[in-house]
Parts: sequence; structure tokens; C-alpha cells
Amino acid sequence: MIGSIWSKWDLHIHSPYTHQANEYGASTIDEFVDKIISSELSLTGITNYFFFKDNELDEIRGKFQEKGVEHTVLGNLEFRIDQQNKDGEWINVHCIFSENITSQQINSILSTLPISNTTSEGKHIYCSQQSFTDCQIKTSEAIVKFDSLLAHLNNNLKFGVDFLIAACPNGYGGFRPDMTEGRSLAVALEIEKRCQIILGRPQDRNFFLKENRYPSAKQKPVFHASDAHKLEDIGTMYSWVKAKPTFEGLRQSIIEPDLRVQQTDDFVENTYIKPWFKSVELGGKVFAGEDISFFSQTIPLNPNLVTIVGGRGTGKSLFLDAMHSRFNHQSEHSNARRVSGESLCVELDQGDGTILKFDSSANTYSYLHVSQGDVQHFSQKPDDLSGEIKRMLGIHRAEFDSVTSSEISNNLSKYRTFVEYWEDVDSQNQRINTQQYQQSVIDNNTQLIGTLTNPQNKLLIEQYQKNSKSINEKNNFIDEARGTLALLNRHAIEINQKIILLNSNSCSTNLAPLIDESLIKTPINQNIDICNKEIEVLTESNSEIARQFREQGINQDISSLLSKVTEYQKSIDQASSKLYEINQKTKDYQEFVKERGELALKYKEYIDFQKDNIDQAFQKLKIKQPGWNDEQNELVQEILSDIHINGRVVFNVNHFYSGIEECLNRGKFRNTIEKSTFERLQETFCVRSIDDFFKLLSGEKIINCDGVPTRIEEFFWKPEFFNKGGRFELLNYLYSPSNIRKYLYANADFQYKGKTVNKLSVGQRGTFYVCLKLATDPFGSPFVFDQPEDDLDNEFIMSQLVPLFRKIKKYRQVIIVTHNANLVVNTDAEQIIIADNQGDSIRYTSGSVEDGNVKENKGIRAEVCNILEGGSYAFEKRERKYGIQELA
Repeated sequence: MIGSIWSKWDLHIHSPYTHQANEYGASTIDEFVDKIISSELSLTGITNYFFFKDNELDEIRGKFQEKGVEHTVLGNLEFRIDQQNKDGEWINVHCIFSENITSQQINSILSTLPISNTTSEGKHIYCSQQSFTDCQIKTSEAIVKFDSLLAHLNNNLKFGVDFLIAACPNGYGGFRPDMTEGRSLAVALEIEKRCQIILGRPQDRNFFLKENRYPSAKQKPVFHASDAHKLEDIGTMYSWVKAKPTFEGLRQSIIEPDLRVQQTDDFVENTYIKPWFKSVELGGKVFAGEDISFFSQTIPLNPNLVTIVGGRGTGKSLFLDAMHSRFNHQSEHSNARRVSGESLCVELDQGDGTILKFDSSANTYSYLHVSQGDVQHFSQKPDDLSGEIKRMLGIHRAEFDSVTSSEISNNLSKYRTFVEYWEDVDSQNQRINTQQYQQSVIDNNTQLIGTLTNPQNKLLIEQYQKNSKSINEKNNFIDEARGTLALLNRHAIEINQKIILLNSNSCSTNLAPLIDESLIKTPINQNIDICNKEIEVLTESNSEIARQFREQGINQDISSLLSKVTEYQKSIDQASSKLYEINQKTKDYQEFVKERGELALKYKEYIDFQKDNIDQAFQKLKIKQPGWNDEQNELVQEILSDIHINGRVVFNVNHFYSGIEECLNRGKFRNTIEKSTFERLQETFCVRSIDDFFKLLSGEKIINCDGVPTRIEEFFWKPEFFNKGGRFELLNYLYSPSNIRKYLYANADFQYKGKTVNKLSVGQRGTFYVCLKLATDPFGSPFVFDQPEDDLDNEFIMSQLVPLFRKIKKYRQVIIVTHNANLVVNTDAEQIIIADNQGDSIRYTSGSVEDGNVKENKGIRAEVCNILEGGSYAFEKRERKYGIQELA
């Protein structure tokens, strides 16, 4: 069910029935089998010389069955052939037989094979216990012609189905293939060409994986084996094999000698910790309100490459959709269907045996899931693809500096307040907050006071006027002081609460003091008291002036006179204060405009930083990672070899002017016969590039206003270009970061195989997308991909994706749905899941590529051939390459 997994094999173990060098002493077959079981071996090649003892294999197989242990016993006969190595030793070869063949069948077939030795009379001696006994020859003395042995076996059995040939390159009888010249080399090469399996040492692995050993050399699996002749040797040497422990599994190791056979315990898949989906439990309705349902079952998953196949409508993609529905994915784009399955549960092994269960859509787990159509979505929308590239590079949209953003917002708010202040009018529609208006108030009231003055009252009025001015100044101060106290009352508590929170933070090494309101309020209140007392004195002084008027006998309406003086002086003082305020606000306004231009340039720094981030993130991908091994680093660089990514600042002129148009009086920029609105806007604002844009914002005279070079600030004061509120809309559109990003942003541009995005086909864009997905997240969490062949170039699938999956599956679990036979067969998928839909009930069966028989139309291999176009051809081509031409 779980497909091909790693287990220990020893293809070369002699039993207590061995004919030569038997060191088992009194050890029984029962003890022999117990030792194999305790050594955790899943398959053994029970070895003897030239022939087996009667029922040797059958007895041992029966012992495993008695003990309830699943274990495969293959027969392995060792022959000494009539060719010598450079040391003068007869070379040994081994014939390994299928578990379906009994000792009796093997012995019977070999009993008609004449060996090279003959009797003293020159008669044939045959390869059997009876003949050896009759002719008084020992197995240690027997030799056989290699050609005769192979011909005899081929005449009586099916090569590749019933038997395979193995040879030993080292040790006694080794054929020494690593020599460089001489007859012995020629002999060694001929022997190696005719064997499929090498019984060797761990250090022989790399040699036999080389394809330049001789012309047309093929990779061959090296099996480390114990050659045990006593109990103590069992379990000391073995090989790890990723295959079902059967003869068919052995065949697969010949086809994939690099991926499926390891000679030591420290190989990647045995030591590398990776999380993997351990199983998927299915059951219940697939979609709410529909009849189709999952057959209740639990599918165990292989930790390496899982392929899901099936005919149209069988539910192969639903398997992945069901998995997807158990997680709360944060992806903005996903075409996975929401499966409502009532009994859905996904189990994850974190890599150390810790199991996590995900049984609701609220679960959160980060893994790479590409649903059917996801690739197409991004490959057809370059702007979305740019955003996805940035996400893959780990560049999440960095917000513009919040402090600067706040400063811009505050600046624009103050600017608007000033404009509204400046344009405030009185009942006669006169703008009252101008220097001209307030100066006229001062001049008018000064003249009015002059009309009340004559030589007789001049000195008294001047003193009264001076006192009144002082009283007004002090009242204004009191108003300002009380306003400051009110402001302090409103904000001091909030500020202190913020300071307390800040001080409580572990990062606050130096504690900030709280605001002591008394330090501020006390002097202010004291100043208010002083002013009030001085006002009392000044008021008394004015009362004294009124008495002096009467005492001097000035014949005027004193009360009315002084009241008018007070009124006129107050107007003068208010206008003078207003004039100071206007001048100050005008000065502030000019600073706002200057500051606004400077703040706008910070957005240029921000956008350049975003561009540099993209450049640096891609360059970082190309740096060798110290936490990865050489193969991992080479794998990522191989994926990136055809990819180049760079950041580019984009100023979208069309979007820019489209937004400008919304802020203006469109009547000024209507289409004409000669020019479009866009052309007229561009002719006026003269912004065609990023540099032009920032010249506009910084206040350069870039605007063409009826032929006159004009600053943006001057343009704001031309009401004919705006509808009500348009000035402020344009101001926000040009300066607010949230608006600028609509037309000015950093994009991730890319080239694939030297071509820019506009020159790539949709399939090539999809290929780029998948490559970058894998390069930016190559190892660790599972990778789930629904029908990659739908969106990718076939050349890429064959030349790059297949080799990529073969390598990357060691470091992360890969689960794909496919209808491409090459993605199943040539990737050497460890597990194949077959989807089947019978009467609205979807069920799945699973196994490995070594399960079943094509000719008998049964098992996984037959299903793959029946379902996938080119399945049989893919299997045949793969097996013929390694000389196993009989399709099983």
C-alpha cells in the first residue's frame, strides 16, 4: 500500500546447508532464521554452490511462515567459471532466482547442465548432488563455462523474470574490473557486461555508477553482502534497498541503481529529517448537497514521490483537493475545490516520528500546494506573476515608513487647514485672513481713534489707549495659557500611559520619566495670576483717567468716548494679532510646501530600496547555503540556471494620468479632434518618466500652463482647473503613499532562457514559475502539484522536471496528480495511487511500480499501462535500456 520503502537486504548468505566452508557447527535452521529476523533483514539471497540441498529454500521459507514473519527468500547459486583473474583464481558468478522458484525446480534444471570438469574417462559431470557424488568431485573443485551456464539458464527459464546474474569484483574469485589494461581486463569487462548485479563493497558504488567504464556501459547496482558462513556474520553487512522485498523489487534496483540501493547506513534518506504527509483518511460526501462520496478508507503515503493517476472523472485531483481543504491556506490565488468530506483527516509525520492530525479547515500548516490552474493563472497575468515572484523571494509588501507616512499625512492636513484658513471670507465675501485685510482694519481704527482726539484730551486718550492695549495683550495671553492647560489635561494622562507601557517592555534598558504636570501647570497658573493682577491695575488706571477727564472739565461724553477708544483699540489689537498670525501661518505654509517636496523624495528612496531588495533576494538564492549538502546546493543552482530576476521600478504613465483626470475639471482636458485627454494632460503636466514625476513633486517648474513653466504649488492655486475639493484630491493623489503605489512600484522582472516575459509562451512562463517555486522552497515541507503537464512545456518535463523530481524527493515529499506516464515511470515514483469512481463512490488503491504483471493484466503496473497513454512503452523503454527485455 505505501509503495517502495527502504529495508535491509543481504543477497549473499550461506545457510547451515552450505556445501563449502560451513562454520555453522550445530546451529539449526531455526536458529539461522531467528538470527536473520533479529538482524531486521527483509530479503535474503540464500546461497549455495552449484546446487541447493534438497528443499533447502523451501524449508527456510517455511520457517519464516511458521514464525509469522514476512520475509522474502531468493535462491542464490554461486558458480566458479573457467576463467581466471589476474591472481590465477577462478572467477565466481552468482545466479539469483525468483522467490517463486523452488529448490527442486532449480536443482532439476541444473541437473542437465554439464560442468567443465569431466571424469577420468572423459565423461560429462552434471551440476547436481547425485552427479558430483557419483563422480567423486567436490564443489570446491568444480568449474563451469560461463557461456554454457547462461545458455542453459536461458533455455529453461526466463531471464529477468526468473533469474538474474551477479558477479563479485573483489575478494577470492573477484573479476577485478578496475584494471587498466591486459587480458584480465578484457575478461573482466566481458563478465561485467553479462551480469546485472554487483556483489561488492561500499567503495565500489561510484565506480559501477559511472557510464564511462567502457563504451555503452550502464549503471549497475552494488549490493553489499555478508557472504555469511556462520551465525555471527549474519547482519554484519547488508544493503539498504528501496523496493518491495521481492525479485521484482530486485529488478527495479537494476533499473534505478543510484536511487534504490545504498551500501551504508548514512545515506540521505536514512538520516535527513523531513516532514511528510503520513496518511489521508477519506470518507463521506465530497461536496455538500451532491451524491458523490469518498469510499471510507485510509491511504498511507510514501515519504518520497507519490503519483496519483486515474481516468477522466475518477477523482484523482479530488484527492489533493481533499488534502487542501484540511488547511487554512493564506494564498491569494488557489483553484483547489473546497471538499466538504465528513471524515477527512490528514496525518503529518514531522520527520522525527511526531504525528500531527489535521481534521478541519481551521488547521494551519505551511506546505507548497499548486492546484490545477494555479500555474496558468500566474503565467497569463505578468503583474500577478511579479507579485508572486516577490512572495516566493520572501519579499512581502513592505509598507512605506510609517513615521514618514504620518509626517506626509500631517503635512497635507496642515496644508489643507491653511488653504481653508486663507480662503475664509466675511459676510461681504472678503477674505479676512490676508495681510491686506487686517492692515486695513488697523488703519481704519487708528483713523477713528484720531477723530476722537483733540489737544485737550490727547494725552489722556493716549494713556487710556496704551492701557487698553496692554489689557488686551494680557487677556490674549490668559486665553492662550488656559488653552495650553486644557491641551495638557487632555493628553498628559494618555502620554503617561504610553510611557508606562514602553517602560514595561523588556527592550527598555533606560526608563523614561513620566510627565509631571505640576512642573508645567504651576508656572503657567502663576503667570495667569500675575496677568490678572496687572489687568486689575490697568483697569483701575483707566478708571482714574475717566476721573481726570471730569476733573479737568473736559466737556465730552466721557463714557461714550472711552468706550469707543476701547472698541477701536481692541479692533487694532485683534487685527495686529491676526496680522502676526497670518504672517506666521504664511511662513509655516511655505515650510509645508518645502517639506512636502522633501518628504516626497523619501518615496523614491523607498521604491529604490524595494528594487534593491528584489536584486539582493535573487542573488542570495544563488549563494551556496552552508546548511545544505553539495547535492542540495547543486540542485538549487541547476534549477536557477536558466532564470534571471531583477528588480525594476515601474512608473505606469497610463495609470498616473487616469488618476490625475479624476481630480481635475475635465472640461479643461476634453478630447479634441487633434488630441486625446491623455495627450492634453501629458502636454500640461509634462510627466513622462519617474524623474519627471519627482521633479513635479519637488516643486520644479515642470507644468506647462498656457506656455508658462509653472510649479505644482502655483497650479494648486488656479481654481479654474479644479472642481470643488479637486485641489485636495490632486494633492493626496500625488503625495499620499497609498495613492502613489497605484502607479509607481517595484516589479520583479525575469528572464527565462534569456527571454523576457513578453517573449515567453504560457508554458514557458509556467515552467519558470514552477522552477522558482522549487528553488525558493526546495527542501522541507511537502510539495503537492496537480497535473504539472497541463501548464508546462513537454521538453521541460522530460529534460528537467523528471530529473528534478528524482533528486528532490530525497529531501522533500512530492505528491503529484498526473496523466503523463513519464512522470510516473521515469521519475521512479515510490508510490502509485490509482483513482477509481464506481457509481458515485470514489476509492483509491495504491502500491509501487514493482507491483503486478502487465502480461497478466493485474496489479499497479498493469493499471498504469491501461490508464496512461504510453505507459507500456515507458516501462518497456526503461527496462530495455538495462537489458531486461522481458516485460513483467
